[in-house]
Amino acid sequence: MLKKLLIVTLILSIVATGCISEMTVEEIAKHTQEKYETVHDFKATRISTTNVQGAEISDEVEISVKKPNKFMSEDKKRGIIKVSNGEVMWVYDVKKGEATRTSLEGYGDLLDYGSFIKELLEDTNATLLGEEKLSGTSCYVIEETPKKDMYLTGQKIWIDKKYWIPVRIEIYFEGFNSSVEYTNVSFNTGISDDEFEFSPPAGVKIIEPETKLSNNVSMEDAQNNMNFTILNPYTAGYEFNGATVSKSGDMESVSLVYTKGRERMAITQTVLQEKHPLQNAENVSIGEAEGELIHILGKKMLRFDSNDTEIMITGTMTKDEFIKVAESMNQ
Repeated sequence: MLKKLLIVTLILSIVATGCISEMTVEEIAKHTQEKYETVHDFKATRISTTNVQGAEISDEVEISVKKPNKFMSEDKKRGIIKVSNGEVMWVYDVKKGEATRTSLEGYGDLLDYGSFIKELLEDTNATLLGEEKLSGTSCYVIEETPKKDMYLTGQKIWIDKKYWIPVRIEIYFEGFNSSVEYTNVSFNTGISDDEFEFSPPAGVKIIEPETKLSNNVSMEDAQNNMNFTILNPYTAGYEFNGATVSKSGDMESVSLVYTKGRERMAITQTVLQEKHPLQNAENVSIGEAEGELIHILGKKMLRFDSNDTEIMITGTMTKDEFIKVAESMNQ
């Protein structure tokens, strides 16, 4: 969830000057990808709205981001503050007086924008609908429509014509509609690293998820501390980067991280628990088993069961490669 939040947040982190007329989708994608490299940090107000069959929920959060992986958000209405220095994520519930500390070691570059552009060009049918004003700002409007065998949601993106900032992203599927809009945006202001450090106030209860081992341990150490057999997958050219074993009550899981350059594949294996269907997921065949595949802004996640283990694979590979990895673990 964190990774999904950070990836969506960074879509607005592209800035440039000037205006080019009669742009194509490919040209817009090329320019935004290039201009992203000029952004070091930004601040904004993020307004998220979700509408499910007429029931609407809206959130307004102040955010600060510093590349490659520092993040801070404050939801004043709910009293929730999230702070990450790239190694540790704190979630502080002001009303409850509780702060949860989670290690992010091994997660790599959480704020990689390139995967979103890659999906725009390769994984969807993207169309430039035209131009439209949003809060007084002239924007290009791009619509992505599903490819028959790959994608089940549609989305629209509003890109500021002057500064090439994606100021709104809208995702829709049947009775579900979700949007993220950014206002009060400022770039490259030299945000101090101190803003991404958190010290719990006196008297606040500190909660840390129970983790038996440090992150990035060997496969052998991970297996020695698990009560089920860890399944070794076909790695699709990725190299093993380490494992994390987590235990909390009756729940135990292991997350295997594989990397190939800047790309990352994570495979989480968990003792099978009660679960619910993934929203907007595509059903895929994994040998004789069934899995659920979802696509979210350049990332994919495939979930399936193997005997008494639930397996979730996340990454940026093709659908065929996801299925190959899954089939190699399906006993």
